[in-house]
Amino acid sequence: MKARATAILFAAMMLLSFALPPAALGAVVRGVVVQSGLSYPWDVAFTPAGQMIVTERGGKVKVFASSNPGAALLATSSIGGVRAQGESGLMGIEIDHLFNSNRLIYVCVSRMDSGQWLNQVIRYKVLANWQLQFDRFLIRWGMRANTIHNGCAVEEGPDQNIWVTMGDAGNSALAQNPMSLNGKVLRVGRDGSEPADNPLLPGASQPTFAFSMGHRNPQGITFQPGSKRAYVIEHGPERSDEINWILKGRNYGWPCRVGTTAYQSCGNSGPFQNPVWNSGSVTLATSNGTFVAGSPWLDFQGQLFIATLKQEDLRRFTVESDGSPAIQRATYFNNLWGRLRATVMGPGYRLYLTTSNGSNDKIIRVIPSSS
Repeated sequence: MKARATAILFAAMMLLSFALPPAALGAVVRGVVVQSGLSYPWDVAFTPAGQMIVTERGGKVKVFASSNPGAALLATSSIGGVRAQGESGLMGIEIDHLFNSNRLIYVCVSRMDSGQWLNQVIRYKVLANWQLQFDRFLIRWGMRANTIHNGCAVEEGPDQNIWVTMGDAGNSALAQNPMSLNGKVLRVGRDGSEPADNPLLPGASQPTFAFSMGHRNPQGITFQPGSKRAYVIEHGPERSDEINWILKGRNYGWPCRVGTTAYQSCGNSGPFQNPVWNSGSVTLATSNGTFVAGSPWLDFQGQLFIATLKQEDLRRFTVESDGSPAIQRATYFNNLWGRLRATVMGPGYRLYLTTSNGSNDKIIRVIPSSS
């Protein structure tokens, strides 16, 4: 009887599995804490050999032996001059694609320099003992810092330039000033040079590091597999968080427009580029996002996962390469770990998150249920 019952149950399960839609093949993700006891970990990056490097907003860079749970702390470095006040401090980090030979990393950080409070992009060399040694400034001047709206996501793009998101530093007029670096998506060479094909923004007298303008507080940037297009995740005011496909020289509207509707009178500014998604009449506090890739993700491959601070969850979107609207597909980990900030792809096609609660913050590994 037991054997017959088992056979019937197995047959029923098989029939059910064939009846499920393809998306169900990856419909569950699970998370595990790999590090805890951190203080506002802002971003995470991985070396080719798998060491995990974490920035803490207060100014510390921590290097862990791996991304495995409880991996040993190899070193802690402190960035000099950091002014971590409100949302400012040590934020984004990226590892050079030639790290094995040049040992270079890049950070975006709020610092005091010559009496000015600035956001800066700095290149460091990682020494053999995993301590950091200052190498050079990529962008030293021109990016104001404030307690809010610093942006400061850093990614090396498919073009091997460094892309940086820079908020308006609480002064919305800077986003529409083509000669200011605030309220922009920036593109800079890995040696600090200005790429020759950076655009001349409307109203500017010459090209700068700015690639696009009209941004409020873009805290995430990621590149779509295949199309290699840049997408920025941006905080709205009291409404209209945005996902923006970043096009060369375009104006994304802030503060003249949020989402697809007028927000503040800006005279003759425009035309404006529409977001591929906005949150409408509410805010989620969308912070950072990344496209997942690799066979373990099954039907989720190429989809965009975005962390939220206010809603304390992780959200999954489909984003088509033709620029049509992105569509939210699912929400995970609602209120489980508190405020979520970073989303980073790591070793073994795993997704890593950081919490931003201020007490016993964590790094979380997320994998699909099939793994």
